[in-house]
Amino acid sequence: MLEFGPLSDGPTDGAMNFRKHLCHRLGTVLFFGLRILAHGSVNNADLQKQYEGQVLTLRQFYSGRHLHFDAAGKLASAVTPGTWTMDGQVRVKEISFKDGVVHIRGQRLFLFFDHDIKQLRDAGSVTKKDKAGSLFGKKDVDKWVTKEGKTEIEVECGVTQPETADVIKAMNAVFLAPGETLAGVVPDFWKSYVEPKTLVSPAPMPKSSGDVYRVGGGVSAPHVTYSPDPSYPELTRQAMYQGTTVLWLVVDRDGLPQDIRIARPLGMGLDEAAINAVRTWRFDPAKKDGNAVRVMINVQVTFRLY
Repeated sequence: MLEFGPLSDGPTDGAMNFRKHLCHRLGTVLFFGLRILAHGSVNNADLQKQYEGQVLTLRQFYSGRHLHFDAAGKLASAVTPGTWTMDGQVRVKEISFKDGVVHIRGQRLFLFFDHDIKQLRDAGSVTKKDKAGSLFGKKDVDKWVTKEGKTEIEVECGVTQPETADVIKAMNAVFLAPGETLAGVVPDFWKSYVEPKTLVSPAPMPKSSGDVYRVGGGVSAPHVTYSPDPSYPELTRQAMYQGTTVLWLVVDRDGLPQDIRIARPLGMGLDEAAINAVRTWRFDPAKKDGNAVRVMINVQVTFRLY
């Protein structure tokens, strides 16, 4: 179901709380690279002690249960591109080093938007008594996440007898290094939501710039003439997750959508599905004094399973 919503001028709670609470809710630190555990050769016991239970953030988002990267951070085989809320982060269960390759067994984080706390959180944290479980339509969300989120990642070090420094370099080619943030790796339409220096989602827009207007004050609203429904990602459909994402965009003088951004996410890969659909929408453009003008609006895209 596709809906228009009022254009908001103020900061959204989700964006303002994203930095403050996401790490706390996920129970760990999200953005880091492999630290120096010891000088010289790699010690598996130290690796496991340091990273068991930690969350690694991938530089590239790919679906699939087995990912193999070379020392430059490139995939060794073709894998389907994914989304950061479904394929961007992995909680480490086991990590070891053998024959020049780091082996990681872990659990993907499936992030969804919890309306009560107004932020993204890990679906794996949802319990049977959790109110947010109603968004999934599943009696046991944690069990589903555990089954579907299993993953194995291998990272080549590129040298026959690597030392710790070689492992650090290879791991930082695959995962975010210290000081890096999601804003550096997510698509542009996510940046204003995850950017740590921005408290407003999306970034503040001018009321008018002589080129882009808001609806009202003599500026008519654009009208949708073509609005195909978005596709439902299969894994998210299996989870029976549903809800509404809010997008900001500019409709140009030809009625084409531009500069789409996420104002309030839904997570679980549905925001990308919504954006892919909205990019194909067509409008009768907004008008001012009888002339077509560019205008800023927001739209709601709702995913429902019937």
